[in-house]
Amino acid sequence: MTVAWVSPEPSGIIAPQAVAQALDGVRRPEGRTLVSVQAVNHETGVVQLLGEVARLARERAALLHVDAVQAVGKIEPALWAEADLLTLSAHKIGGPKGIGALAARPDVALVPLLHGGAQERGIRPGTLDPIAAAGFEAAAVGGASGPARQGPVAARRDELERSLCALGRTLGIEPARNGTAARAPHVSNLSWPGCAGSELCAALDLEGVAVSSGPACSAASAEPSPVVAAMLGQERARGAVRASLGDETSVEDIRRALRAWQRVIERFRRSLK
Repeated sequence: MTVAWVSPEPSGIIAPQAVAQALDGVRRPEGRTLVSVQAVNHETGVVQLLGEVARLARERAALLHVDAVQAVGKIEPALWAEADLLTLSAHKIGGPKGIGALAARPDVALVPLLHGGAQERGIRPGTLDPIAAAGFEAAAVGGASGPARQGPVAARRDELERSLCALGRTLGIEPARNGTAARAPHVSNLSWPGCAGSELCAALDLEGVAVSSGPACSAASAEPSPVVAAMLGQERARGAVRASLGDETSVEDIRRALRAWQRVIERFRRSLK
């Protein structure tokens, strides 16, 4: 098996022409080629150009897999309508943790990684958790209207970023936004020059504000974000802090977070002198 990795642009976008070059470099006439792309990046919120990527994949008889975990319920599903395979997770749309799905077009044959009973049509052995499955279904039905509710979330995210940039200017350490392309409404990622993102996150945690310097799956690590590093380099990644908002994030939540940010940044500014 040949694997080709495509690096992101500084904007966070995976350039379609880079995908085309990778496809042309690894395509094998005797086997299928699979293109796997995130619909929305979990650290920056950047939305990928899936329509163009899908066209390139079709032209080369390749399958397209879309990781829509961060996109479902936030972005209109037309974004990934041309995917051959789709990954999603229940807890990202308000369902229970521990259950997800790989949806495939009827003409895509899946080869099982584990073998056993045929009760899941030979795709996987074992018995699914019926309570988790029912919760997943309820979340999926309720999440269908999610994109229509994202306008206020985006407005609060933008207000948070504007206020943090204004605060940074006042204190002499204005942050820079990571991901300048179109974004999903619920993610903000800013880099603070001269500051360690992991230390800012720890200080904010003590103030009651939950943010991260990378993905949730590496919360115990102080390593800089590999996503931001791939886009903009290690130094930019070192000062990155990500905040996520939800439907229930209120204006008062934003104000409380900003007051905490001000206290933390003022302390960091004094320590930098």
